[in-house]
This record gives sequence, structure tokens and C-alpha cells, in this order.
Amino acid sequence: MQLTITFRNLEASDFLKEHAKERVERVTRHLDVAGMAHVVFYLERHLHCADVTVQAGSLLLRAGHATPDMVVSLDLACDRLEEQFRREHDRHKHHHARDWVHHQLGAFESAG
Repeated sequence: MQLTITFRNLEASDFLKEHAKERVERVTRHLDVAGMAHVVFYLERHLHCADVTVQAGSLLLRAGHATPDMVVSLDLACDRLEEQFRREHDRHKHHHARDWVHHQLGAFESAG
């Protein structure tokens, strides 16, 4: 996973870089395809904002959050990404796989 971190209107800190790396790795550990992630930290008046974008193959996930604390903003944005990834994974899951296994084994054919 290629990670890019951008700081706008504030000083770069090693703590935020390491924390962003850990959180993005936690979100992307379930991806099958290697991709890239971009984290943007910026200030809007009194709010600390964090935007996270993850792209892997055809999957594109984006989330952002703004709170008075930058670490909390990043954590909440990554939580949103995890939720998006979970929904996307459930969308592509074959929910009738169990029924399909019974058809393959011939369980319904012998009953008739």
C-alpha cells in the first residue's frame, strides 16, 4: 500500500504521520489488491480536519471528519472507511452460497 500524507495550513508532525500509517494499514489489511491511500490534514478556522482516500483496483473509498482534535478526526474518518469497506464487502458477498452447495451435492434431487 502506497501512502501519501499531506499537511495543509499546519506543521507536519511525526506522531500524526505514524498514527495515520497505523490507521490506514488497519483499514486496508483486508484488501485483495494493493493500492494507494492519501491522507490530508488541514485546518478550517477552529476545526482540525482529516480526509482519507483509499483506492485499490476499482474500489474507491473516501471519508473525512472535522473535530477540535486532529487525532480524533483521523480516527473517525478511518472508522467511516472501515464501515464503507464492510458495506462494499457485504454487497459482493454471495448470500445464497449455502443453498448452492445443496444443489451441487444433489440433496434436492434425491428427495423427489
